[in-house]
This record gives sequence, C-alpha cells and structure tokens, in this order.
Amino acid sequence: MKNILKLSALILFILILGSCGNKTETKASADEHGHEEKAKKDHDDHADELGDEHGEEEANTKITLETKQLEVMNIEIGTVEQVSLGAKLKVNGQLELPPQNMASVSALIGGRVQSVHVIEGDKVRKGQVIARLSNPVFITMQQEYLSAKSNISFLENDYLRKKELLKDGITSSKSFQQSEAAYFQGKSDLNASKATLQLMGVSVSTLEKGQIVSAIPITAPIAGHIQNVEINIGKFVVPEQEMFEIIDNEFLHIGLKVFEKDINQVALGQEVTFALTTRPDKIYHAEIFAVGKAFDMQTRAVKVHAKIVGNHEGLLTGMFVDARIIIAAKKVDALPNEAFVTEKGLDYIFIQKNKDADYVELERIQINRGKSDLGYSEIVFIKQNHKDTIVVVKGAYYVNAELNKGEFEEHEH
Repeated sequence: MKNILKLSALILFILILGSCGNKTETKASADEHGHEEKAKKDHDDHADELGDEHGEEEANTKITLETKQLEVMNIEIGTVEQVSLGAKLKVNGQLELPPQNMASVSALIGGRVQSVHVIEGDKVRKGQVIARLSNPVFITMQQEYLSAKSNISFLENDYLRKKELLKDGITSSKSFQQSEAAYFQGKSDLNASKATLQLMGVSVSTLEKGQIVSAIPITAPIAGHIQNVEINIGKFVVPEQEMFEIIDNEFLHIGLKVFEKDINQVALGQEVTFALTTRPDKIYHAEIFAVGKAFDMQTRAVKVHAKIVGNHEGLLTGMFVDARIIIAAKKVDALPNEAFVTEKGLDYIFIQKNKDADYVELERIQINRGKSDLGYSEIVFIKQNHKDTIVVVKGAYYVNAELNKGEFEEHEH
C-alpha cells in the first residue's frame, strides 16, 4: 500500500514538472516572437523614414508657380542660346548715326506756334506736317506775290509793245530799255517771291486761286522718329531756332575705339557682340564695315564702325556700349547670368517640367557653369542634355527664394 502511494506521488511530481517546462518554453517562444516583431517593425519604420526623407528631398527640387506670379516677379522663360565666348577684344564705343540720317527742323521765317502735331518718339514720313506757325508777315508775303503775279502781265505786255515800236522807230531806245528792265525785274521778283513761299511750305497753285493761308506748315525733311520737341503752342520762334530733331535709326551703327596696339587684330566683316552699359543683360550683334585710317592723337585709338545686325529695339543714338570684337569664334551653350543660382558652392538652373494656362511647374537641377562674359555664362549639363528644354532665363533667384521658403515652411510645420 505504501509502495502504491509513493508511485502515485512520483507520477504527480513528474506531471507538475512537465507542465512548468511547457509554460517556460511557451513564454520563451512568445518573447522571442515579440522581439522578432519589434525588430521587423523597427526595420519597417526605418525604411519608411528613409523613404520619406528621399521623397522630401525630391519634392524640394520642384515648385509650382502661377502664371501671374511669373509676370509679377518679372520671371522670363526661354531656351539655351549659342553665344560666342571665344577669344575677344574688349572695346568701348557709342551708338552713332550718319549725318544724312539726322535732321534739325527750324523755321525759315519766325512765327508763333499755332499747333504741334507730334510728340517725342512718334514716327514720321518725309514731308509730313509736324507743326504750324502763324505770323501776319506770312499774309503780307502772299499778297505781295499775288500783286507781283498780276503786275508781271502788264510789264510783259508793255515790254513786247515797246519792242515792236522800237523796230518801227516810233519809240526811243531809252524808253524800251526802261520797259525791258522793269519787266525782267518784275519777273525776277515774282520768281523770288514764289520760291520763298514754296520754301515756307505755301502751295502757290492754291494761292493763285485766291486762297491765302494764315499759318505755314513745318514739315519733316526726312523719315524717322521724333527725337526732341523744343516748342509748344503759343511760343514764338525766331528764324533758325531748332524746333524738332528727327533721327532715322535704320542706319544706326556703333563707333568703337580700338587702341593702337590692338588695331592689327581688327578686320572688315568681323563679328561684334555688345551690350548697353545701362543694360548689360541684353546682347546685340554687329559686323565691322569700316576701319579708320588715322589715330586720335589724344587717345591713341582708331575709330572702327560696325553695322548692327538684327533687332534695333531699345537702341538710341548717343548710348554708350560695352563691346567685344570676336577674334576667334567659338560658340557654346550659354544662358544669361540671371538664369543661375548658387548654393553651397554648387550652381543650379530651373527647367520647366509642366505648364498649363494658369500654372508652371519648375524643377531645380544642378549644372556646371563655365566662362562668363557680357552678362552670359557657359552651361554644361551634368546628367543629361537639356539643350532644347525650356528654362528660366531671368529671375531664377526669385524662383529659388520661393522654393526655399516653401521648404522652410514645411520644416516649421
């Protein structure tokens, strides 16, 4: 009986140990599984964090602007240009016109300004009436012409009659000579009066019909644009006083000063690039058509003339220019300096990704920036060639500021 009880107690003890072992193993397995889940979660969270950082980095290179913003911020869109940045001769000069393409308008006879028909900048054609002057003297001069016109018929008839009488011996030579002198003097006076009226702009044919004008027209002697207006209504102008200045910019060219030591590098037909000293970001082109043959003894320079090729917009005679005579032509891909932004020693530009009527999406890309001159810099693309891509050519600084402002606001949030 005792043996049976001992055996039962032993079996019960073994069962209890087995149960405890299973619980320990189950707890260990659960703990191990928990650690695995936690590690997996940490890994996933880290991956998500990396993905978010990458997405954030990619998003921070793009910006969408309204079309109206581009206009307000004066941002211009364009393409990469081919600009000559090879060997050049740096020179200065001035925009000039030949004397036959400039005209100062004055009155032949003084008078009071009755009307002014143009303002500065207006385009005029040759012979166009640009003002009118009035003076009682003008009326008197027309009356004198009409009187001389009427009198010449009498003088002519008297001259012809006495000429015939002289042949018949009826009149004296003295009487004939007086008649002849009076006729030719009257004829001379009539022609002089007629020429004066024509110079004044009075239509003689209209005057001979009895139509006397009280004001004479002032006309443009050449076609071109009004440069200066020096009169106003009611002002009295004297003879030879300048009232208008007219210029014809069709033959506008640049006069360049090339120093003695450099003149041997200059030749007819060479290309010239230039910019106004007041607007260095706009490049114009010209071609040398004349090289002076004498030195200016004060500056030791030779005058070189270059005809402007293409657009004359914004160019006026007298403006100073900063020019480059191309010695060795080498054209490269280039953009205006306003197309570049620099951050942490790296250069960037903005390219257009998408565009509709109201919005433009831009992306900032890194590039290499080469040599610079006359407001342009060479551009070398790093990853791919964006030569034909539409880019921001002016105002990249403001686009970059908007991009950085948006990034700052995201970090603050």
